[in-house]
Amino acid sequence: MGKRKAIKKLLKPTAPTPVYEYEDVAIEDLVVLSDDESSAPVQPTAPAASSSAPPPVASTGSATAGNGIATPSASESDADGLRDTIREKLGGKKSSKQRFAERQARKQQALLDSAPPQDPAWNAQLEKERQEEITVISDACGVLGREIHEIQPDGHCMYSAVADQLGLLGILAPQEADNPYTTRHAAAKYMREHKDDFLPFLPSVDGEDMPGATDDGIMNDAQFEEYCHRVEETGEWGGEPEIQALSRAFNVPIHVIQRGPPTVVSHGGSEDAFGGAMDAKASAAAGERIVRITYHRRMYGLGEHYNSLRPAKAT
Repeated sequence: MGKRKAIKKLLKPTAPTPVYEYEDVAIEDLVVLSDDESSAPVQPTAPAASSSAPPPVASTGSATAGNGIATPSASESDADGLRDTIREKLGGKKSSKQRFAERQARKQQALLDSAPPQDPAWNAQLEKERQEEITVISDACGVLGREIHEIQPDGHCMYSAVADQLGLLGILAPQEADNPYTTRHAAAKYMREHKDDFLPFLPSVDGEDMPGATDDGIMNDAQFEEYCHRVEETGEWGGEPEIQALSRAFNVPIHVIQRGPPTVVSHGGSEDAFGGAMDAKASAAAGERIVRITYHRRMYGLGEHYNSLRPAKAT
């Protein structure tokens, strides 16, 4: 006996059964069972012949049209869900929407499964470091006469913070300072033109925390070009090598204020090929034509982040 006949046999209606049409699928006398295969069939309410009033709405959520055929009143998403359930019961293929939803659910569950268990001691340590970071950076801002200008927390944050600073210094036009791809393109261009200066400091195409970062040897030409492409055209985060490239490309020192130690990492000075250490007072003494950005490891729930330091407003 075919699947449709087997399902139809389960239902012996005492009143005409409505027809539901979804796209090109017509289902007559169909009972959709629950997951435990135990729910009873729902009988639609037939229109009363002796009354001129509209027939009542069935408990299934369907309304009866003037021609006596029930039409669903559920939302489009409810209809999609019913259609997917029907296809599954009849042994048909799942819709693309259903397959996508299931993939997303599996990915979400995998993330939950991979999360470390809650550890009160570890959480307390993170909060301690967060408070220390807030204090150190706030104190440095006081010495420098600066305040934090919040940058959008995304993969462009370092490039956006540097671009904002270059705009304040008049090195970039306002429209360029508002576009992180201005600094992305400049960093990638400089790195391509000075490949030998950067290859020893690039652990892998995907970054220092990714597979291959501890392998012996350096990137080949194809891997280096892929790295530069990601700097130039994607939303991947930037770090020390890109900061150094931007300092050289725009011929301006870049000071990164952080929890430390050290409190300030300088890029672009004569003695700091890839990061020189100093404190906030030394940074202030270096003058005003300096890009100053902050680096946060704990202050933001999304992880590492960069902000721009603008001159503090008079109070």
